[in-house]
Amino acid sequence: MTEENEDRIYQGVRRMVIWDEPRVDVFHRLEVNGIDQARAQHLYHKARSERIAIIRADAIRRAAGGLGLLLAGAGIFVVFWDGFGGITRLLFCMCAVAAGFGTWLLFKGLFGFLCAPWVKA
Repeated sequence: MTEENEDRIYQGVRRMVIWDEPRVDVFHRLEVNGIDQARAQHLYHKARSERIAIIRADAIRRAAGGLGLLLAGAGIFVVFWDGFGGITRLLFCMCAVAAGFGTWLLFKGLFGFLCAPWVKA
C-alpha cells in the first residue's frame, strides 16, 4: 500500500473518529481497505488521540474564558467596594452574574478536560 493511499484512508478514519462513529464501523472501513489488524489498531488510536486533543483544547479555551469572567466580576466588585466605598445594586448584580457564569464555564471546561476520553460529540 502506498503512503498516499494510506494517508487518504487515515483521513477518512480520522473523520469517522472525530464524529464519534462506532468503533466497529471504523475497523470495518479499515478492513475493507486492506489494513491489517495491528495497523488498524495503530491508526484508530492515533485518530482517537487527536479527537481527545481537540476536545481538551476546546475545554481549556472554555475554562480560560470562564476564569476571565470570574476574575472580571470579582475584580470589578473589589475595585468599587474598596476603591469607592460602595457599589450599586445593578453593578453588584452584574458582577454576580459575570462571576456565576464564569464559574460555570470554568467548571464545565475543567470537567471537559478531565472527561475528554468519554465525551460524546
